[in-house]
Amino acid sequence: MHDLLRQLALNISREECFVGDVESLRGENMSKLRRVTAVATKKDILVLLSKDKVKVKVPKGIGKLKFLTHLRDYPVGDGSDNAVVQDGWKLEELSSLSQMRYLSLVKLERAAHCSTNTVLIDKKHLKTLILEWTKHGEGSYSEENVSNVEKVFEQLIPPPNLEDLSIVRFFGQRYPTWFGTTCLSSLLYMKLIEVRSCVELPPFGQLPNLKFLRIDGAHAVTKVGPEFVGCKKGDPVYNELVAFPKLECLIFKDMPNWEVWSFFEEEVVAADVRGEDGVAEILKEDTQSARLQLLPHLLQVQLCGCPKLRDLPQQLGKDTACLKELSLRELNNLKAMEDRPVLSELLFIGNCEGLERICNLRQVTKLRVFGCPNLSHVEGLDSLQQLRLGKDMQEISSRWVPGLQEQHRRLHGEDLDVYTV
Repeated sequence: MHDLLRQLALNISREECFVGDVESLRGENMSKLRRVTAVATKKDILVLLSKDKVKVKVPKGIGKLKFLTHLRDYPVGDGSDNAVVQDGWKLEELSSLSQMRYLSLVKLERAAHCSTNTVLIDKKHLKTLILEWTKHGEGSYSEENVSNVEKVFEQLIPPPNLEDLSIVRFFGQRYPTWFGTTCLSSLLYMKLIEVRSCVELPPFGQLPNLKFLRIDGAHAVTKVGPEFVGCKKGDPVYNELVAFPKLECLIFKDMPNWEVWSFFEEEVVAADVRGEDGVAEILKEDTQSARLQLLPHLLQVQLCGCPKLRDLPQQLGKDTACLKELSLRELNNLKAMEDRPVLSELLFIGNCEGLERICNLRQVTKLRVFGCPNLSHVEGLDSLQQLRLGKDMQEISSRWVPGLQEQHRRLHGEDLDVYTV
């Protein structure tokens, strides 16, 4: 019955769907197609099935699919093959596909410099765009290769209606200039995956509608600072400016060289206040932070695999009034998690071997900890309702669990829920 229904559906929509041999997919048969399904022929030729270990052949004339709305794993090539099928399409062949909603480009390192910047920008229906380069070994890119991918990326200007953008394995050393413009004004979801050569992050703080941001594998980044917010040193900052105005979820993963995270330029001011020894104290002021609203809708932050990161920005958990969940994994250089008064629900900490203190998190209701052998001091969790500990925490936690239990009975008149998992 299932096969019968499938054949019926294919017969009804034969003008919109392609199932068959690649060699039969010629320009004259493609004008009404909306979707092209990956198929294998007797000659092991695949259409739109681009895996790292599979040699892909594609039909000529993709540009004639004027009604195509979804194109997954579009393999980029130079289009120089004279055969019916070839190993990839030129970027220019995308120009006529004006109905595209979902587009995934792979093997972008093979793309040649385009004659136009309008390959993508005119696609007013495009909502999801994935740009992917092929993975190579470390240090295997020539200066010419790097320069070429940067130039091609600069030309792939997306339409302003784009909502979901993924950048995968880009090996250039700088992002395109359009990252800091209104081209991404409608963007809701942004993912940077294995972008390992760029030392700075783009100014994502200025994207007005961004809700989800994931940065994974940014190995060259050692510092995240004002450039991430979009405020560089010397830039004027106005009272009405909001950074990350709609961001709800922020994820950092696999950033082995990241050491410093701050949102604003810090100015060192010699204060008039003097200590007991008569030496003027040096105070730090975030002169921009006082005039800029930061992350007003942030709900969740996840950090994993950032072993050199020393601390989190002071504004995170202080000025971010909506923050509910903070997850920290494999932050071995982090010594303390303290004084985050607005973090209101869950604190999850795992495999942070250098962590020594958790203090003054007055609104946290759930604490989960494992793999923190040096965590010897935990206090000031007035709202804590549930504590979950890994089995490896039993010995060290005996120093502070009794104090938490006593505090909970005093404040709430009942026992604290403590679990070992």
